[in-house]
Parts: sequence; structure tokens; C-alpha cells
Amino acid sequence: MAELHRALLTVPSLLLAVVVLTVAGMPATAAVPGAVGGEIGLDGGGLDPGAPEDPTVEVLGTGPDVPPEAAAGYYVHVSISEQLVRVFLDGVEIRRMVCSTGVPGTDWATPTGRFYIQNRGEYFFSERYEQGARWWVSFRDWGIYLFHSVPVDRTGEVISEEADKLGQPASHGCVRLSMEDARWFYETIPEGTPVDID
Repeated sequence: MAELHRALLTVPSLLLAVVVLTVAGMPATAAVPGAVGGEIGLDGGGLDPGAPEDPTVEVLGTGPDVPPEAAAGYYVHVSISEQLVRVFLDGVEIRRMVCSTGVPGTDWATPTGRFYIQNRGEYFFSERYEQGARWWVSFRDWGIYLFHSVPVDRTGEVISEEADKLGQPASHGCVRLSMEDARWFYETIPEGTPVDID
């Protein structure tokens, strides 16, 4: 028979619900949804990526690669090799987003290093590339290198062949996100937030 214990832990400006299952004579597991997906054995076992996800539970985990200076407030990490954006709040990962960065080895490669969130806007259109995007947030050169939605055409409609490239290098140096993720990023991440890209 399983006993269910619930506890609330206060982490700087964040309330985490912790559910611990204890099963007599058997290792217990807890469902963890979203970006990390699967089940984590509470007996110290690892992640089972094939386990079903439970959309009713928030994914919150600590990031071992969060620099100490980013332990308070928001912090963004972009992995070019994984085509993944990870957002942390007070050192705790709160969101993972598939992205498309610039094409490596070209003039369109996404710059790497430490940057900071600058200005933002709801829409832009580039005559040069004949495409635009929604929900842009600049991280370098005040409007040149951006986080933004997948590309849209002159009328604001998503360009499906470009949107289908999400998850692989495809941009002109910016970091493309899904429309939903781009809007969340635009509405959530404040100016001055550190961004590491590698």
C-alpha cells in the first residue's frame, strides 16, 4: 500500500510542490512532464524518457550549468548543438523551448558568448530577406540579433516551410521560436537578463 506525502518547499520567490511516494518493498516513481519528460525514480534511479507525461504538473528542475551570477532572477541559455533554449528563474529551470539558430559556418551563424536582453517589439518585416517575425526580443546590437517567432510573410502569416525547420539551424543569426514560445519570451523575460549562447 502506498503512502502519499505532500510537502511545500519555499525556494527564493518560487513555491514548489513536492510529491513523494513510498511503496513498501518497491522503488517509487513520480511523473515529471514537459521538457524533461518521463519518470524519475525516487530511490535515486534515473529518468525514464519513455514514460508518459502528466500535463497537470509543472516541470521545475535545477540546472547544473547555471552560472552563479544567474542564481537570482531570470537567466537564458541557448544550446546551438541541441537547438534548445532553457529559461531559469532564481536558478530553477522553468521552461524549455525548441529553437532554430543561424546556419553554422556561414555569415549567418548565431553569435556565441554572454549577452543581455535589450529592446523588444511585436512585429518586424525585412525587405532584404522578404520575411518578418512576431514577438522579437533583442540580445545583441539593439535589434540586429533577436529571439523571435518563426518567420512570417508580408501579411503576417507563418511561412510554413520555414516553421517546419524549427529544431535545426535555419535562421540568419537570430534565435527562432514557435509563435507561442516567442510570445511567452517577449512577455516574460525582462531587459538586462543574461543570455549565454554556446
